[in-house]
Formats: sequence, structure tokens, C-alpha cells
Amino acid sequence: MKTNDNRNKRFYWLKLKDNFFEREEIQLIESLPNGKEYVLILLKFMMRAINSEGRLVVKDVIPYNPQMLATVTHSNVDTVRSAIDIFIKFGLMSTLDDGILYMNEVQALLGSETEFAAKKREYRQNLKNQPEQLPNKSTKTKKDIVQDKVRQENRDKSLDIRNNITPYIPQTNNSNNDSGIIGVWLEHLKNHNYNFTDSEISAISEFAKYKSETSESVTSQQINLTLERLIEHKNSGYDICRMIKHSIASGYKAVMTPTKDFLVSGVAKPIISGKHPATEYITPESNTQKRELANYLENCYLRKLNPKTKAPLNAGELACLALHKKSQSRSSPYIGWFDYIYRYEVLTGICLLDQPLDSAVTTTKPVAA
Repeated sequence: MKTNDNRNKRFYWLKLKDNFFEREEIQLIESLPNGKEYVLILLKFMMRAINSEGRLVVKDVIPYNPQMLATVTHSNVDTVRSAIDIFIKFGLMSTLDDGILYMNEVQALLGSETEFAAKKREYRQNLKNQPEQLPNKSTKTKKDIVQDKVRQENRDKSLDIRNNITPYIPQTNNSNNDSGIIGVWLEHLKNHNYNFTDSEISAISEFAKYKSETSESVTSQQINLTLERLIEHKNSGYDICRMIKHSIASGYKAVMTPTKDFLVSGVAKPIISGKHPATEYITPESNTQKRELANYLENCYLRKLNPKTKAPLNAGELACLALHKKSQSRSSPYIGWFDYIYRYEVLTGICLLDQPLDSAVTTTKPVAA
């Protein structure tokens, strides 16, 4: 016997438009070397992010790194790195403040359905596809046929009730119009004394109207959760008005997860001057800055430059770097060169060129991220 949990199990899918491959950014990506593989990787990334609200994470906890993504997409790690850079440039992907990769369009393209609703839909479709049979005069009368249809309609209605098909929208005395729905949200806002400006309250009202027009199910708890997240984003320096407008324009079911592009002008992270001639070699204070430093270091080492001075590597430094690469290649297959740099230089604060090999592999212990 199936439990309610089984009946309410939800399936998710992506709703791609028929002109997906005709979009300008997709055509431009396809025109690049390895372009067709990049587009396939994009679709695989989006499928991976379905169950985690657009974030690329393992079991909703562990962020995917390029090496892991290369493994699960059956691609070359260098191709995956290039694909990520391209997707970010075209606005298809972004990096959240905690370093997690985020697929920007997944929430807008997401569709879902419970297992119970899917079976009921299939059942009704099968009934519709069955050819109508002439009644057997000897066994069924017209009255019998009418009664059968009434019983079927009643059964369908009871299924709808049991499956909670009708969305719940909190009611007020005049909630049958837009002002009433907006009033519900504003009442929740007033009850919690949130410190929103008039323009932010206006944006929240637009989002409330948008939710009512799309007939999305919303509860009092969901309204409170949305307002709590918005005030958190505001206090973190994000422009929540722009975030709300972008969410509505993109057709998101909830307010988007903020990215650094939505930081309020003047609140963006300050440029941290480092203690070395190369200003890019900073002491990172956030996960985003750590990843940016790791990218800078990787580019320097690929170009055979000292990241602290941007001067060409000398013979001793080249030999040291070669030993580190050899050590990385012998480590776990999930630790790529970028991750090795992140673990043994970014997190320790010690340049690889200043680390003996045995220190990089054994005695050097990364600090907490």
C-alpha cells in the first residue's frame, strides 16, 4: 500500500522552448571550437541543478568543482573549465558569494508534478483516447449511462480534493482583487516591522501581484520566509528592488538567489591591497575572493609567471612548480590543478613556490574555508 509520501513524490523537468537552439547566445556558443560540446554540457549542468534550485551541489551540500563536473558529464576537465567561463560571460551561469556555481535560467524553466497527479492525468488521457462504445440495450439503459458519468465526475472531484490541487492564497475581506492580495503581503510585512523603504515595499507589492496572476500556491509561512530572505539580502548590501524585478521578468517562482551583480553601488566589496607587487595577490576575506585569487594563481602558473611579482619564473621556481604538478597528478582524481592551488596556496596563505614538496603534500594543513 502506498503512503501519502509516495503519492506526493514530485518529479521535475526543464521546459525548453522550441527556439532554444535559435537563441543568439546558444548559436554563438555553438560557433566556437568545441561549441556543440559546450551546449551539451550546458544542458547537463541544468539537469544537475534541477533539484537544488539552480545550484550545482551534491546532495544539496557539497559544491561541484570542475573536476567533479567533468566526471559526471563525461567531459574533459579543461573543456568544462572553458565552458564555465563561457557560460558566465553569456549570463547563463554565475558564481554565488559562497563559491557555488549557479545556473541562472533553471528556476524559470522548471516544471513539476506529483506522482499521484501524473498517474491521474494519464488515467484521464487513456479514458479520452478510448473509442466510445455503443451501449448494449439488453444490459444498459440511458439512465445507467448518465449515472456512470456522474459517478466518474464525483470520483475525479474527490481525487482533486485528496491531492490538494486547489492552490491556497491567504484571504482578506477584499482578497478577490489585486489590492486584496497585495494587502495580505503588506499585512505580514507590517506585523514583523521590517525596515523596507517605500520603493522596496512597492517592488514587494509587484511581486505579490505577480504571484497572484500566475495562480501560484502561497501560504502565510511562505510569505514570511520570502520577506525574511529579502531583509537578509538587503542587509547584506543587495539591491532587492532589482532582484525582484529580474525575478518577475524571468518568470521565477521565487525571488532569485542574489549574485554580486546585484550589489548596491558603493556597497560592493572593497579592493584589498596585497603585500606583494602584484595587486591581484591579495589576502582574501570571503569565499568569492578566495576563488578569484585561485583563478589568478592558476592563470599565472599556466603562463609561467610568479604570481607575487608577475615576473617570469626562474629555473628553481619552474622545477618547484613541476614537482607540485606531479604531486597533484598523483593525488585523488577529484583534485584538479585549480583545486590543488585552492587547497595548498589559497587556504594556507603560502605561495606554492615557497613550499617544499613534502610540505605541500603532507605537513601543510589547509585552514578552514
